[in-house]
Amino acid sequence: MNSPDTQSHLSDSINLKGLDRKIWWHIIPFVVLLYIISILDRVNIGYAALTMNADLGIDPYLFGIVSGVFFLSYVLFEIPSNQILARTGARIWLCRIMVSWGIIAILMAFVRTPLELGALRFLLGAAEAGFAPGLILYLSFWFRKEQIAKALAVFFLAIPLAMVIAAPLSTFILSHVWSGITGWRWLFFIEGLPAIILGCAILLVLPDKPEKASWLTGKEREWLTGRMEGDRVSKETPKKIPFSTIAKVPGLALLCISAFLVGLFLTGLLFWIPQIINRSGLSHSLSDTGYLVMVPYIFSVMAMYAWSQRSDRLGERRLHIAIPFIAAALFLMLLAIPSGPILMFIFISAAIIACYCAYAPFFALTVESFTPGLRASGIALVNTVASIGSFFGPVLFGLAGGNMGGILTTLLFPALGVCLICCAVLIRKK
Repeated sequence: MNSPDTQSHLSDSINLKGLDRKIWWHIIPFVVLLYIISILDRVNIGYAALTMNADLGIDPYLFGIVSGVFFLSYVLFEIPSNQILARTGARIWLCRIMVSWGIIAILMAFVRTPLELGALRFLLGAAEAGFAPGLILYLSFWFRKEQIAKALAVFFLAIPLAMVIAAPLSTFILSHVWSGITGWRWLFFIEGLPAIILGCAILLVLPDKPEKASWLTGKEREWLTGRMEGDRVSKETPKKIPFSTIAKVPGLALLCISAFLVGLFLTGLLFWIPQIINRSGLSHSLSDTGYLVMVPYIFSVMAMYAWSQRSDRLGERRLHIAIPFIAAALFLMLLAIPSGPILMFIFISAAIIACYCAYAPFFALTVESFTPGLRASGIALVNTVASIGSFFGPVLFGLAGGNMGGILTTLLFPALGVCLICCAVLIRKK
């Protein structure tokens, strides 16, 4: 690592704003595209369910289990996967992840029974394990503390962006039968191919670390190598998972609980919102459903980006997490009040938008909470707990019947709101 004097000299001779722009345009667009493909292949089962469930004889409870089982295997392999990435480099491991999950996603087009579908969903989770926390870790190798929340915000924009893309694309595919093959089978096949293609492209596009980036000048590589912590993460990440050391990190339990709640709510809706809207009376066709699903996610993209920029500009994380949590909680509680489908759609959309606003500041705080040697395991652990919530979300929504009204809005959403308020208060106090 360069001495402070050397770093100061290099800083004087480098256009830092120009360097930031160069890193941004070489890294962020491609990483966002990768994550969009990941979300598409993860949630397209929610759109397929509109016609697939009847073909395979899947009821709401069984659909909740089949869609959520993805996260069981994801949880099992997530931390080991991130440790391997930290030690071996991002390019090879991310390529392996994408190609393997793309193959499994395509195989889902050929299932004949719910058991086969569930088995492939389990394998899909195992193949994709570590992808999101691996990309978060990778971004921390490139972006300074003053830039990381903005980078993470744009990265996480991939989730609502994927839903904006998935809604019209998936409903269009579902509405057509080509070569006598039903739309939901084409959906899995068509949306699985990009993962294989882009997975191979990773080897050409993403350098592991700044010193391997051919598009940087020698001085820029030297300055970034001395300033960033990618080498420390690689060298200091232990071969065994240091659970006892991670457990001593201040605020870890609160990070994990918050991640669990957000995972439960947002991921549960990723899988269920097409069916919820389809049954609400607001939609009269598959196309209507697709357009309505787009609404909360379009606004989430805009709000998420603006809120994360504010967090970066002020250098503040906790309040930028607490305020969206409280806003989301209030809208979830309002859902317990009997109202028409339009008002309920507005409340649930507002809760989704608020939760996404907390995403980037939350993971920026997570990155900042761990030392370089613990960062790979720590980020993966928090994301693993979020994935556990992501398993229970679809299952609980399935048990509640997947409808607005009844148990879902009178008990589950208000209880979730109370928990989010508690987390917001504790995060702010910390």
